Amino acid sequence: MKIFITGATGYVGSAIATALIRARHDVTALVRSPASAARVRDAGIVPVRGDLLEPASWRDTARAADAIVHAGVESGTNRIGVDRLVLDAIAGPNLIYTSVMFVLGNVENADETTPAGGPRAEHERIVLEAGGAVIRPGMIWGEDAWLFENPITIGDGSNRWPLVHRDDVGELYRLVVESGARGVFHAVAEVIRAADVFPGHEVPLEEARKELGGFADALALDQDVTALRSVAIGWKPTQFWKG
Repeated sequence: MKIFITGATGYVGSAIATALIRARHDVTALVRSPASAARVRDAGIVPVRGDLLEPASWRDTARAADAIVHAGVESGTNRIGVDRLVLDAIAGPNLIYTSVMFVLGNVENADETTPAGGPRAEHERIVLEAGGAVIRPGMIWGEDAWLFENPITIGDGSNRWPLVHRDDVGELYRLVVESGARGVFHAVAEVIRAADVFPGHEVPLEEARKELGGFADALALDQDVTALRSVAIGWKPTQFWKG
């Protein structure tokens, strides 16, 4: 299949691209710089120079693909606005959109049918109404993951985190691409108390907000989440947290 991906040089996007290349798909990636172009080319990916902020620079290439994976994230405060710009350009049945598990808030025994909230939930609605797919990764770990290189637990750590390894995330995207499955899919391999992930790294919420801003509140969420629809299409996580 011919697949167009945004964010192929990012932490999640590179894992997705690797899984697609390993499965012998033809992958084209949006890149901004010559350095990024060289990086993806070395991985067997065809680079397309452009910018998320300028859909005209990549829209036609994306629309010509069998599947579009949007895993790119704009840095800065306007990431939601840029995300909407991208969706306005390419939302359709061949789009696979990367959301976040945080849209569910505090939840108990949640699955892909649990209602979401916030701006990302509105973006999910746009994608789903256009016939596309939404993937919500949990707390992603693996080599060089920012959070796991900077361990922190908010409060007493009794809240639960839905964990998943980046390689397993990549495999879920591959399955969704190849199966043509649509709707919402969760990338969650296991649910573990935050204090059991990072024992001895407890920080009060107010103190964490000074360092992390709103992300501290996201880390404080208590999320008991399953991935029923992902498992139903054959997803089988292979890596689990060992501490």
